[in-house]
Order: sequence, then C-alpha cells, then structure tokens
Amino acid sequence: MRPALICFLLGAGIALAGDATHVASGTTRYEWEGVPTVWKSAIWFPFAVGAAVAAAAYAADRFGPRPQKLHSLAEVVLAAALVLVLYALTAAMRGQPMTVTMVLTAAVAVAIAMWWDPSPRALTTATAAAVLGPLAEAAIVAAGAASYAPDADGLLGVAPWLPCLYFAAGAVASGLYPALTGAPRTRAQ
Repeated sequence: MRPALICFLLGAGIALAGDATHVASGTTRYEWEGVPTVWKSAIWFPFAVGAAVAAAAYAADRFGPRPQKLHSLAEVVLAAALVLVLYALTAAMRGQPMTVTMVLTAAVAVAIAMWWDPSPRALTTATAAAVLGPLAEAAIVAAGAASYAPDADGLLGVAPWLPCLYFAAGAVASGLYPALTGAPRTRAQ
C-alpha cells in the first residue's frame, strides 16, 4: 500500500504545482462555478492525476517486463523535479510559436524518458500516458469543466504539447514501484 500512496501523492503534488503555472500563465482555466480549489486547481484535478500516476506505476510493475534501471529515492526526486520543470516550461512558453514549444517540450520529454529508463516497459507506459492523458483532458474540456487558451487548444481542445508532458510523466511512473520497493518485480513474482 505504501508505494501506491507515495505514487499518488507524488502525482498529486506535481499536478498541483504544475497546474498552478498553467493557470497563472492563462494556459488553462477551470470553468465550473462553485467547485472548490486547491492552490489554483479545481479540487478534483490533483486527485485525478495522483490516481493516474499510481495506476500507471502499478500497471507497469504488475504487467510490464523488468525495468532496465532500478532508481534510488534521490533519482525519484530528480525525475519528479524534471517532470515539474517540463510542466512549468509549457506554461512559460505560452505565446511562443507552437513549433518552438513542440520541439522544446518533445526534446525534453524524450531526454527525461531516455535518462529514466529506455526499456520497452517505460516506453510502453510513456506512450500509453501520451495517448490516454490528453484524451482524458479533452473529455474534461468537452464536458465544460476546463478550457485551454485559444493559442493552446489545437489538439482536441487541449494543448498540442500535452502528449509530451504525459510521455515524460508516464516514463517516470513506469519505474516508481521498483524504486520505492527497492527491487523490480516480474510477472512471475
């Protein structure tokens, strides 16, 4: 239970801090009136991201092949910080040409993923996150709960760079359980 809780808290914390940069830059906006907020996010947002990170970490641990690397807790902190840097970078790039933003965010996301773990396990989890995360956010936008700025809504109503952010986060999530428990598991264990 402890690794799942840590993964949840890590995801929720990064979501809160990163989303605060998006709200502050005007990249995203919460639309539903009367929904309580935490920092600058609708209260449901950090819970959704925390649950998604915990689920991705658990799925990679239970169903994925052995990770190539076993990371220390210090490296978990570094990886989380790098994902947060990428999150804030997307907010700081607001108003820049989308080509510049896409190239920069894609390059940083790939660098994070390749440093963390270039294994099929990590790349599969990262790719799934890069597809499912933006689709979930597009559904949130379609439901009217949130919106992206007109200069950042070119992918189903969400930012075109969003898959890059989810890719990096998914890659890191893929190796959280082994790092937190001290040993990678395989399906047979």
